[in-house]
Amino acid sequence: LASTTDKPKKAAKEVSVYKDTVILPQTKFDQRANAIKREPELQEFWRTERIYQSLYEDEEKTETFTLHDGPPYANGDLHIGHALNKILKDFINRYNMQQGKSVKFVP
Repeated sequence: LASTTDKPKKAAKEVSVYKDTVILPQTKFDQRANAIKREPELQEFWRTERIYQSLYEDEEKTETFTLHDGPPYANGDLHIGHALNKILKDFINRYNMQQGKSVKFVP
């Protein structure tokens, strides 16, 4: 009888038949995002360089664009139309921001 502490052995990894047919570029970038380490570094960079604040420094001098968002999922269960709605609103906000307007998104 096998004990309850015995772990099943992993199967040997199969070699892909496509390994020699796919030519990937050689870069210095990590293969993984390593977000646990990188995210605090990126947030600190945004804080020290005041990236977000610089978007709103001349807020009083520019035209304001405000997009009011309705209630979430007001017409039943979540579906692809909800995603499209959010994506289109993001496009509209980004476009207006690139036009130099001060964008306010009001959920």
